[in-house]
Amino acid sequence: MPDFVYDVPFQTLAVWSSILSIAVMLFGLLVIKPVFRILIGTGPDFNSTIAQATASFSLFNGLLLGLLTVAAYQNSEQVRTSITNEATAFGGLYAQISAYPEPTRSEIKWMMRDYVLYTIHKDWPAHRKGEILNGGFNRVDAIRGSLSKFEPTTEGERIIHAEAMNSLQQFSQERQKRLTGVVTEIPAVLWYAVLVGAAINILLLVVLRMRLVAHFVIGTITAFFLGVILFVIVTLDRPLRGPSGLPPQGYELLWERLMIWDEPARQGTADG
Repeated sequence: MPDFVYDVPFQTLAVWSSILSIAVMLFGLLVIKPVFRILIGTGPDFNSTIAQATASFSLFNGLLLGLLTVAAYQNSEQVRTSITNEATAFGGLYAQISAYPEPTRSEIKWMMRDYVLYTIHKDWPAHRKGEILNGGFNRVDAIRGSLSKFEPTTEGERIIHAEAMNSLQQFSQERQKRLTGVVTEIPAVLWYAVLVGAAINILLLVVLRMRLVAHFVIGTITAFFLGVILFVIVTLDRPLRGPSGLPPQGYELLWERLMIWDEPARQGTADG
């Protein structure tokens, strides 16, 4: 699928996918059908023959579309789960850092708030364009470096530090899954099969012998539904790509419900 398709707004893509499918059907009805009548003619059993061919083809094409839709949905849900788990693990780490002594606590908390803001306002807009920035990697490395330099002096600090390092590791794993979702997509060869199947489906429909009005109504309904299916697959194909991509809701909640309340304290400490 061409990359610019994913930049089209959600509602516009839904409308144009259906319009394009209907336009292809009308083209076949007005142009291809007369040509086919000249080439292969129409006998008394013409419709029954086409119906048998359509039934066999629809079985395999419907199975392909169904499997692709389910696979695209599962990929989208896996990325959504990774985003939630990533934000949850990061929020747990932020809470654990509260038990660290100063100045380590303020230093790491400041870096974690900076990472969340960067993810929301820089990383996610880049994901919408299918890009992965290096700023997130650098910020995570800085947090890991600060944690690694901390040397516990009591048994309680050792326990807290071990739990914090485990949370950081869990967060890093979920973050990597989220970044993988930026480039997750249906292979081009499958898109080729889907588009060829859609064209054959419309072709078998338009060559049927029936009255023009009835043919137009049935063809429009079928083409509209086919356009809806293609729209669904395109929307789910790239979970983080384009205006309809998954939002950074987990990080936004983390900032609004937990981190933002530490901002005045941090500023007061810095001013003092």
